Formats: sequence, structure tokens, C-alpha cells
Amino acid sequence: MPTTQLNSAQLNILNLMSYIDTEQEQKELQDILLQFYRQKTDRLLLQFQKENDITQQTLDDWSCQHERTPYNR
Repeated sequence: MPTTQLNSAQLNILNLMSYIDTEQEQKELQDILLQFYRQKTDRLLLQFQKENDITQQTLDDWSCQHERTPYNR
């Protein structure tokens, strides 16, 4: 089985985890990390929309499209 090396960010998080004493603190840290990744995802999505000129109208149009492959019998 190959070994996995942790990067410096992962090691830093593990070091911070040593200060967590309760499940509540663990949940709070998890919520903070999830919020961080939600914000990062939102920024990337907005960047993608801007770079590809995707407007709300484009999204609305896509939501009405039916592009499934028909089944052939």
C-alpha cells in the first residue's frame, strides 16, 4: 500500500486539531472549514460565469432544456 505524504497545510490543521477538547469544538472547526470551501467554490463559480459570459438568462434557458439521449429499441 503506498504511503501518503501530508502537505504543510494538512500538517498545520492536524497541529491545530490537538487543541480541540470537545465534540462541540470539533463541529465548530468543521463548520469554519466548510464555510471556507463554500466561499471558495462561490468565487470560482462566479469567475467561471464571468469568463464564459453565463448570465441568469443562460442558466434559466439551460434549466428548460431536455438533452437526454433517446432510447432506441
